[in-house]
Amino acid sequence: MSENMIAALDGEFRAAMRLLASGVALVTTLDAAGAPRGIAMTAFMSLSMEPPSLLLAINRTASLLAPLEDNGRFAVNILAADQAAACQTFVTTAPGQRFGTLDWWMDDGLPLVESCVATILCRVEQTADFGSHRVVTGVVEKVTVGGGEPLVYVDGRYGRVSVDG
Repeated sequence: MSENMIAALDGEFRAAMRLLASGVALVTTLDAAGAPRGIAMTAFMSLSMEPPSLLLAINRTASLLAPLEDNGRFAVNILAADQAAACQTFVTTAPGQRFGTLDWWMDDGLPLVESCVATILCRVEQTADFGSHRVVTGVVEKVTVGGGEPLVYVDGRYGRVSVDG
């Protein structure tokens, strides 16, 4: 495939993926010094119910990747619809200062975000590189469901879910 065809396909693929509405989570862990680290993600999904597990796709240049792999545990904090501004502030702040922008606490050795619709604590089971990302499989250790309306991200914007019926 020519470079022009690859570039065109890349642009079309990006445009198509922008149309896929996704939930938004802050994935968090602690670094080797015990400082909280995290990134906002839409590239996460349930993987299996037996055992309960999640799959994350993290860009290999992301500030979270090394701390997450070193720690071996992480939390997926699924954001509520009213946390869009907090999420935007979090992602536009330097990685070492992000936790100064929101309310959080420590639980079971992981930093958790206040007022989420759900929080899932996991241990890393395995990782594998694919393209520009590392695929992380996490086995679920603990789940807390707070309820409420989840935050979604589509076409470069935050939004709410509208369910008919």
